[in-house]
Order: sequence, then C-alpha cells, then structure tokens
Amino acid sequence: MSATLDEAARLRTLWTDAPDAMEQLGGMASAGAIDQSLCNDLAHFIAHGWLVMPGAIEPALIDRFVSDIRRVHRHPGKFVRTDHRNGGASLQVTGKSPDRFESLLDLFVNLESSRRVCMHPRIARFLIAVFKARPLAFQQLLFQRSNGHLFHQDTAYVAVDEPLYLAATWIALEDVVEGSGELGYYDASHKLPHVLFKGGTKRFDFSADDQQEYQRQLDGMCQERGLEYRRFLANKGDVFFWAADLVHRSHPRVLPEDTSRLSCVTHYCPATVHPYWFRFHPDNRGIEPDMSGSGGAFASSFYQLPNNGRMVAPNRLA
Repeated sequence: MSATLDEAARLRTLWTDAPDAMEQLGGMASAGAIDQSLCNDLAHFIAHGWLVMPGAIEPALIDRFVSDIRRVHRHPGKFVRTDHRNGGASLQVTGKSPDRFESLLDLFVNLESSRRVCMHPRIARFLIAVFKARPLAFQQLLFQRSNGHLFHQDTAYVAVDEPLYLAATWIALEDVVEGSGELGYYDASHKLPHVLFKGGTKRFDFSADDQQEYQRQLDGMCQERGLEYRRFLANKGDVFFWAADLVHRSHPRVLPEDTSRLSCVTHYCPATVHPYWFRFHPDNRGIEPDMSGSGGAFASSFYQLPNNGRMVAPNRLA
C-alpha cells in the first residue's frame, strides 16, 4: 500500500512538510515575518507533526461552548449527530431529548461559541502561518466520549483536492481522564512513506480497502522506525494541532463506555483549495467568513452557507 517515489513526488505539500522547511522557517524569522514564539511553534510542528498549546482557549469561552452543547436538544432537527448507540453508520438529526453519548457534527454552523473556539485567534494565527493563506474550517466533530477510532491518517478519511493541504485541532472541553479513550499518536509519523489505497489515491474506499489491514500497516511502519507512541492527557482549554499524515487514534478505553471525554476536533484547509465534497454537492459550496476578524472562514457538507447568523437545519446527511 506504500507509494512509490514517483507517486509521492506528485503529491504537493504544505511548506511545513517540504524537505527545506527549516530553512524556509529560518528565512521567515530572519526577515522579521514571524516572532520568536511563532517560530518555535512552527519548528516543533515541522519536526514532530504536532503541537500542543496549553490552555490556549480561555475557560469562560470553553464553558460557554459546553453550555450551548448541553442545550442542543432545545433546537430539534437543527444539528447533525451520529447513531452509535443503535449501531447505525448513518447520520441523524438531533431530537428533543438531551443526549451525552452521540457525537455532533459541524456545530460551527449554528453555534457562535463553536466558531469562537475553533477559530480562536491563537488557532487562526498558527494556521495562517502553516497554510500561508486563510484557514477554512470545513469539518467539525464534537466528541462527548471516545468513539474508539483506530490508527489512521486524516488524509484517508478527510479528503481535500490537495490531500496534504490539511491540518486539524483537538480541543479539550474538559480535563481528560486516563483510560477514557484519550488521543494517542506516533511522534513524527507524518514523515512516513505515503500510503496509497487500491484506487491509487490517499482516500480510503470503504468498498475496496481493508480498514483493519490499513491500521495494522500504519502501526507496523511506526514501530519498525522506532517512533515514540504518546498519549495526550489534556487539560481543559488545551489545543493539539496535527499535520495531515500524523498517525493517531483513540487510545483503547478501559473505563466504562459512557465515560465523558468532551472534546472538539476541527479539520482545516487553506482557502486556496477545496474540500473534496465540493465536487459532488454544489448547493453546499458556500463559504462563510468568520466575522470575529480571525481571518478564517467556514464551510459544511451538511448545511448551506452562509446562514447569516440564523440557526438552520441540515439539507443533507450523507
């Protein structure tokens, strides 16, 4: 499943993944384009494929977001949720009853607090430096508990026109308890040889590819290279950034299945490219600028944007 050198050469990368990324960073610092703090953060991201910003989001904003999450049931039909409780793979709309089990998607469409969290000035500043463009938040997953995700790279499941033009944040909305299915990852695994699937792309095809084999291959590649496996026992307000191909998973849960692990994952790409679903859902190609002045913007495969501050229902769930 690993790509050949010729195939890998055809994949464009962000400057932070380029062979001369550290030299480029040095040039930016010498020119005064970035300050020392941002330079240090970018250097860590280049070398390791991830970065932690401890306490990046202020507690009052986290509390406001969590309060809005707890009131989603007051707006039945307006939010998209998973159906894990019933073993369903399809998505549903939220109902009238409170729920602390299912995951919620693209809360930034209807919750201003979600937009303020995932496009926080500290997040937007870092992403603008990584992308050298406006960051577009195009998918968000609110986890109320761990979903037990296996080892993967986001390029397999979160598709962008340019597969490696992608980054993500994992934001702790509460302190993470060990054993609750905390985020696990292999340090510097974003530098592994590229994995291509049967269709010849970095996009996983559920009808043709083997998910168990894929995660075994990634785990094996990391272990063969002696990469360090880490777990992120986050505190409320911590932000974890990772590069498109960082190998990560939900660490196996040992606490009861409904143990809370309230967290928010958002995927971003530079506004110079498009999410892959733009090709298939023309009604949902709308982009809404972040009115807070962060420089970012939002798009959703489930909703028509812009919604101009109105709470709207999804127009598709596939």
